[in-house]
Amino acid sequence: MNYKSGQVSFGIAAVLGVVLISLVLALFFLTAKVPTGHVGIITNFGKVSGEILGEGFHFVGPTDSVVDFSIKTISWTYKTDCFSKDLQLVNMEVTIQSRVIKDNAAKIFQTYGEEYMEQAFPKISEVLKSETAKFEAADLVAKREPIRAQVIRDAQKRLEGFVELVDFSIVNISFSEEYEKAIEAKQVAQQLAQQAVYELQRAKVEADKKVAQAEGEAKAIQIRGEALAKNPGVVSLELIQKWDGKSPTTLVVGDGKGSNIVLPISR
Repeated sequence: MNYKSGQVSFGIAAVLGVVLISLVLALFFLTAKVPTGHVGIITNFGKVSGEILGEGFHFVGPTDSVVDFSIKTISWTYKTDCFSKDLQLVNMEVTIQSRVIKDNAAKIFQTYGEEYMEQAFPKISEVLKSETAKFEAADLVAKREPIRAQVIRDAQKRLEGFVELVDFSIVNISFSEEYEKAIEAKQVAQQLAQQAVYELQRAKVEADKKVAQAEGEAKAIQIRGEALAKNPGVVSLELIQKWDGKSPTTLVVGDGKGSNIVLPISR
């Protein structure tokens, strides 16, 4: 009786073991975990089924494989050459922030794979070149923000149903070496012109100052002459005010012919 009970217990344990192992294997092979910020794209023998799994754990078929496909906002930086309105070569470095729309993930993965932005870049670049061509090279830096805003609007329309353009930034704008030298030469010329204008204005101010000073002196002489004519005693008064208290050593007398003679005075 005890022998038979032992056999029954062993059989039950074996069955339970098989069931447990089967459950573990089922959980291992028939479930999939989709990480945060991703969707799971189911493929069956390499063919995309079109079914999309959200974040978390999911039961899948025994022949299904699940590819984790990011739908997070991702930043991409690239450089492109454009031409301005005046046909100057412009080197643009831009940063693009984009993300895949969840409902389009399976189609994008099936059509383009995980390198889908290689298909989006040309569309955005075409819009950027179109906007750059509306402005002359000298105005591009100042017009950076309007260009950026218009590129976002137009590129979003071009990418509709594909990827979502979250943001677009123009990181750097540079020009050809020849154009950079031309800009530098122009700036130097403008500085020299401004310096010449400043020096001319300064010379004019100095000249006006001298004219004003001369006019003032002439006016003073005129006033003094008029005062002397009206009152000859003013001369004597000025001589007295300027006398230093010492006796003169010379005497100036007229010779009657319009000349003056200086005679020494003996003490």
